[in-house]
Amino acid sequence: MLDASSPQPRDGVLWAEAASSAALRQYCALPKKGKPQGRESTVLAAFLLSFPENPLNPTVLSLATGTKCLGAARLGPHGDLVHDAHAEIVARRALLRLIYAEIGTNSPPSWLVASGTDGRWRLRDGHQLHLYITQLPCGVMPVPPSPLEVRRDQLDTMVNGCSALSISDVGFVQRKPGRGDTTLSVSCFDKITRWCVVGIQGALLSHILEPLYLSTITIGQSPGGAPDGFCIESNVVKVLGARLSCLSRKYPDPFKPNKPLFFEAPIPPQEFQHTSGDIPPLTCG
Repeated sequence: MLDASSPQPRDGVLWAEAASSAALRQYCALPKKGKPQGRESTVLAAFLLSFPENPLNPTVLSLATGTKCLGAARLGPHGDLVHDAHAEIVARRALLRLIYAEIGTNSPPSWLVASGTDGRWRLRDGHQLHLYITQLPCGVMPVPPSPLEVRRDQLDTMVNGCSALSISDVGFVQRKPGRGDTTLSVSCFDKITRWCVVGIQGALLSHILEPLYLSTITIGQSPGGAPDGFCIESNVVKVLGARLSCLSRKYPDPFKPNKPLFFEAPIPPQEFQHTSGDIPPLTCG
């Protein structure tokens, strides 16, 4: 459940502008190397932290750009390659690296506090974690059904799931889109759905950190990036609710279903807008 300090719908415009401005400002401060050039475009994702004394002035904890993932034929046999380099996933990896580094110091960050006698940490009261993405995460929009459908309850014994997912097909997950060699990576929105249940901290950090849940997800929608009438604040919430509804109602402690608030940010800069028409987009990985 979100606490009273979470941005409310009436504050959605202000928060969306604050989150997108903070992420884009931090991105612009980075060197030019690796950024899109010419007709290239990419996706930006950032994890932000808000403070109770000034909630509309969030701090960027991590950010990343990326649109690539490895195909099945390129996976390393030793587990030494990053399979999924979409912006949301790399930004989360950077956030976990930050948490590891700061917990391991003699002066841990002010936004994490000791949880109790078990030696674990938790997010300080009043502080909230947020996600900003310059476009809809892959896996939100329904696609034609795949013949290789895998039920969600089979995923704990498999590497990945593969199928289309609409509100009526809540028992399935979707692989990331791609050209050529088929990827085995689960879509970003299915991973975000997982974070809404078990937190973003992952299995290893769960031993020393209570679940970290997102309070808001802010998405910058590019022109023509969604069908007419598609509203981020309502449609994405419905899709997330449908996916969570197929999970078991019994969650082991300390996990719980968490539904972040969704907000639509202003249109991002041109380098984050994928072109449409006869000219295929050039993505900067």
